[in-house]
Amino acid sequence: MGNRYFIRVLIVALALGGISSAQVLSLGKVNDPVSKRLQKQYFAQLQQISREATTIHFPYPFYFSQMLDIDEARQKQLPQGSIRFDQFNGQTVLAISGNYYISYSSSQLNGNQRARKTYEDVVLPLLKAAVTHTDRSVPFEAYAFEVSHHVRNKVLKVNTEGAENLMILFPRAVAYKLVRAKDTESQQSALLESEVYLNGEPFTLWLTGDDAPNDVKDSYLARHGHGDATKTSSTTIEPVEPGTLVSTNLVSESELARTVRERRNAPQDTSPARLDKLRLTYDSTLQRLVPEMKQQARFVDYAPPSFIAFHNGAYLQLSMNTDLEQPAGSSQYRIAAMAFDSHISHVLRPVTKYFHDNPQFDGVDFTTTVHQSAQPSSLSVEFVVPFSALTCYEKYDCTGQELINRSIILINGERVALDLQRAEVDLIAK
Repeated sequence: MGNRYFIRVLIVALALGGISSAQVLSLGKVNDPVSKRLQKQYFAQLQQISREATTIHFPYPFYFSQMLDIDEARQKQLPQGSIRFDQFNGQTVLAISGNYYISYSSSQLNGNQRARKTYEDVVLPLLKAAVTHTDRSVPFEAYAFEVSHHVRNKVLKVNTEGAENLMILFPRAVAYKLVRAKDTESQQSALLESEVYLNGEPFTLWLTGDDAPNDVKDSYLARHGHGDATKTSSTTIEPVEPGTLVSTNLVSESELARTVRERRNAPQDTSPARLDKLRLTYDSTLQRLVPEMKQQARFVDYAPPSFIAFHNGAYLQLSMNTDLEQPAGSSQYRIAAMAFDSHISHVLRPVTKYFHDNPQFDGVDFTTTVHQSAQPSSLSVEFVVPFSALTCYEKYDCTGQELINRSIILINGERVALDLQRAEVDLIAK
C-alpha cells in the first residue's frame, strides 16, 4: 500500500510539473530573435511563474493560450502555453495571454465593469506571480497581458454571444508599484500610468463605481496619445518634461489652477501679519482636518499645522512621521521616494479636499520625518506642493512623478530632484 501511495503522489507531481511547463510557450513558437534568446536564457524563471500560476484559483476556467476568441471545447483540445517574451510597440515585454471562460451580460455590466472583473480575477493575480519571479537581471521593459472573455447581447430580440479582449501593458516600475499597493487609490494611480485597451480601443479602467469620470477619460486619452487633444499642432505643444507622461498643454486646466497661476505672477505678501490672518481664516478647517486625518497622516502632536513663508509664497505646513515597513537602505533619494509612495501620496488627495473653495495661500508643505527600523537615524523630507499640482493630481490628471516635478523637494533642508521610478528600480535591483 505504501508503494502504491508513493506512485500516486509521484504521478500527481509529474502531472502538475507537466502542466506548469506547458503554460510556458515552447521555444520553437517564439519567432522574434531577441524574444527567443530571452525565452531560452530565462526559461527557468518563466517556469517559476507557471508553477505559481497553477496555484491561483480563477473563479471561472482560464486557459493559457496564444489563440484568443475560441470556444472552450476547442481550447481543451489545443496545447496550452502563452507565457513568453515578445515585442510590443518597440518594447520587449513579458507577455501572458489566454481565454477566460466567463460570460458577462451586457445589460447588467458595462464595459468598465466587465474589464474590471477580468482584471481582478485574472490579470492582477498573474501580474503578482510574474513580478515575484522575474528579477531585475531580466532585460525587458513591461508586462503585457491579453485576456479574452465573453459577452452576451440581445440584438433585435435575438440572443448573441461574442468575445471581448482586454489588453493591459504595465511599465515595469509601475507593475512593481501596483503589486505592492495596499489600497484602491494606489492601484488606480498605477493603472492610469499603464496602457489599457478593450477590443483594441484605448480604455480607462476604473476600479470604483460604474465608470471613469469623463474628465479622467479625456486626460487619460491625451496622456497616452489618443483623443482630440493630440490633434493640436506640433508647434504649440511643449516638450514633455523628464519623468512625465504628457505635455502640460494636453492636460485640462481647472478654474482653481488658473487662479493659482495668475496669483503666482502677482506680488506676494508673506508678512507675519498675513500668515496670522491665514491662520485665523482657516482655523475651523484645520480643527476638522487634524482629528479626521490624524491616523492616516500620522501628524506630529508637538508641531500643529501652521502657515509659513517659503519661496515667495505662503504655504500650509503639515508635520508628520513616516515609518517605512520595507528597508530602503542608506540612499536618501530612495528613502524619500519610498516615503512618498508609501505615505505622502496617500495623504495628498484627502488634504486637497479641505481646500476646494479658492484657497488664499499657495500650497501645502508636507513635512515628514522618515524612520527605518533597521536604521538608528532619521531623515527629514519636505514635499512643498503648489495647489496647481495638488488639484491636477487629485483629478488623476497628473502622475506622482509629474506632481514631484512641479513641486520643491527638500531633504534635510537641501533641495533635490527626485525620480520615483529610478528609486523604485534601484531598490528592486539591490
